[in-house]
Amino acid sequence: MKAYAPSDFLPRLNHSYYWKRKERFKFYEDTYKEWVVIGVEDGSFFYEIDGQSGTATLGDLFICPPHLKFRRVVVTPLTFFFLRLGWEWVQPSEPSEDELRELPIGKISIRDTARLSANYAVMKQAESLNLERKIHIQNHYLRDIWLKYCCETGEESWTEGREPAAGREADPLMEKAALLIHKSAFQKLDLKQIATELNLSPVRLTQKFKDDFGVTPIHYLTSIRLKKATTLLIETNLTLEQIAESIGYQSGFYLNRVFKNQMKMTPAKFREMNRV
Repeated sequence: MKAYAPSDFLPRLNHSYYWKRKERFKFYEDTYKEWVVIGVEDGSFFYEIDGQSGTATLGDLFICPPHLKFRRVVVTPLTFFFLRLGWEWVQPSEPSEDELRELPIGKISIRDTARLSANYAVMKQAESLNLERKIHIQNHYLRDIWLKYCCETGEESWTEGREPAAGREADPLMEKAALLIHKSAFQKLDLKQIATELNLSPVRLTQKFKDDFGVTPIHYLTSIRLKKATTLLIETNLTLEQIAESIGYQSGFYLNRVFKNQMKMTPAKFREMNRV
């Protein structure tokens, strides 16, 4: 069976609900008959699905396929879109269940949170319209969010901010390494597993990645995580522990150490200096 890229699929919104500062979910565990997407505007929640667990917050969307157990607990009061949808794709027929397995499950993250927030703002404005117009407008902006995610995670601009070293063209194998790192950056990630997937030793992966991009894989991963950490420090009231959980670190203490080493100041100092 041919493998399809995520951008070969487009969401088709069926129903939309907007919740403000929800203190708890009605059910700890639920399953749905259709695809569900939770778009977090503010606050955070802990989730478990299909062997994954973590925290979703600003910049994250959570994707739940039909008939899959989804466990969740609100961590901080949650403002979010709850979207029920189906999928269209590049073929004239409806995608089969096998073909829909190409889509991600669980948390995905949008780096461009300014654009995401702007899309959410229009989607909120549409809440006052009649149902047909509301769904039409919200579907347009949901598709923009989805295609932005596809662009950020490997189909066009995954190398943004990480150009090949001068005079070199990136090795396709290292392009794949960067894509794999980016796709799993906010989860618990073992670079040894990526090396194994690429049939390389960890040492060889580090050497080749640095030759192509001028930084090691761990530095590339750290830069992605800290960029989101700075956004969450400025735009949310999440604790350091909650931020650490949402970007793939095991504790606030460890995030504090990495942040201070890279940014030359503590997260608390950064938040204090950059809040208006």
